[in-house]
Amino acid sequence: MIETIESLLEAITIGGLQEHKHENIELKERWSKNHGKDLSALGNKLDKPCCWLVVGVKDDGSLARESETKAKQTEEILSQHINQCLDPVQACTKIICCEIQSSWIVIVCIENPGDVVYWGNEAYSASGTTSQELKPDAILGLRIKLPGLTDYSSQPANSEYDPNLIHCFMQQVQKASHCIEISEEAIESLKRLNIYDKQVSRILFGNCGFRLIKFNQSNEPIANLKYLGLYRVLTDEFQTEIQNWTAEQLKVDVQPYPEKALREALANAVAHAAYFEQDGDLIIELYPDHLSISNLCLRDSVYYANRWFSRSHKTVNSLLMEALRIAAQVDELGRGKNLIFSHSIRDGKRSPEVLIERAGKYERWKLLLYGGIANEVYIRLLERTREVYNDEQKALIAFSLVLWSNTKVEAIRKYIDGDFSRQFAEVLSSMNGPIFYHEKEDRILITRWARVLLGVGQNSKDFSSVEEKRLKEFAYDVCVRHYDHEITPATLRRLGQMGNTGSENSLSSKMLTRWEREGLIRRVSKGKYRWVKKAEDLDTSTDVQHIRKLLETSESAGS
Repeated sequence: MIETIESLLEAITIGGLQEHKHENIELKERWSKNHGKDLSALGNKLDKPCCWLVVGVKDDGSLARESETKAKQTEEILSQHINQCLDPVQACTKIICCEIQSSWIVIVCIENPGDVVYWGNEAYSASGTTSQELKPDAILGLRIKLPGLTDYSSQPANSEYDPNLIHCFMQQVQKASHCIEISEEAIESLKRLNIYDKQVSRILFGNCGFRLIKFNQSNEPIANLKYLGLYRVLTDEFQTEIQNWTAEQLKVDVQPYPEKALREALANAVAHAAYFEQDGDLIIELYPDHLSISNLCLRDSVYYANRWFSRSHKTVNSLLMEALRIAAQVDELGRGKNLIFSHSIRDGKRSPEVLIERAGKYERWKLLLYGGIANEVYIRLLERTREVYNDEQKALIAFSLVLWSNTKVEAIRKYIDGDFSRQFAEVLSSMNGPIFYHEKEDRILITRWARVLLGVGQNSKDFSSVEEKRLKEFAYDVCVRHYDHEITPATLRRLGQMGNTGSENSLSSKMLTRWEREGLIRRVSKGKYRWVKKAEDLDTSTDVQHIRKLLETSESAGS
């Protein structure tokens, strides 16, 4: 049985690589997506520590004489297919492209990860030199023999450890009120936690590395540093270094990043990286006004990208998560995404983003966190939105919809689920906030008071002659249909998409006084007027049509 790449290449070189001689080998002259069933069958061979699929070698062991360009293309396509169809994707431990005797081949290494291996929706087993679909009873029998999907962070691993990082971790554990005695010997502390000689300790305190890259104002790298021990990312010292360096670039004397957002973003990367490939390849890139935190992840993680108002989560590194949980450095209830987002916009920063990039047979999760000077207009808009809803989550959702107003609501719905769905629906149907929902066009429209605040940084602004003419026509139509010809300053502010600040109260009162002088309305009591003259033909703009529709279908909403 061939167990190493060196042995595999040697067998190809001498022409002795044939499937019937080696039970853990599959040879393919060309790659086809249909060949994925053979990857599943190889992954379900429980008696073999590793198996190999080789593309570019014929059944008789001779080379197919592929070029380097063709082999590289095959490698990329094969990686994409594995990323899409192989489940669990950890069954593929390696894909390499190499040259042998002036011919290029692609080698895939497959190992059973402790669970049934599927290609698409089906699992396969090898019977001689062919692969057959496993029946349900056979799948159950196979699963009984398996220990379940292996948690990589709990597997055995040898490494040298940084005692200072272990000491910082144990101090954090004690700070989190766990009654665990700290030993003077760092290794002894790990043994007391039962994580000594495990991948979790190697990742946090050993030879698992990450890179810190710094860029200047021209986006040119000025430092590329390599560190060992990912727990360093979670220390106060490291996060203070990020804050101080960025503040120095921006020439400010305040923290550029919201502390909780930065802490949660870094912890999220450490907790959820796909460590079974290139140790998760964690990279932190510092720019003068923002940072990028990226790591390898499973394709399932794409589901969670930008779901800022969501509690859904999935743990792939169970023991690692447990270690960080007892140190109170991760959120186990799925609140991390919302914390990153909410603390950013509360501080007047640009909203964070998650980008998903291809990285071989895995994906790369890249979180962009923005620092810089707080946008005071954003802060004021959020404050006014809080006054409207008197509910923090509704206010955050409404404010976010302002920022996302160029995105179709169908796409925005993907950012929100679970506990936040109700608040989201209520914000969409509300007429008092900074937005309203144009259902027919499936888009967000920003109300006038929010547009004024964003545009000129003021709570109110006089209506132009065109805006006032449109409002007269619209107000007349609505008041005749729904309010028995009566209008008040509060009604006018609602119809004019104004807020309820002092300046807007004054503006609405002055406008009604002016209309009274023009003979359009007459005062019937303090703060109450009645239309006496018909306005001109109604405006048919999108905003007016939509507001009219809402008022006609919900009279109480306009009262």
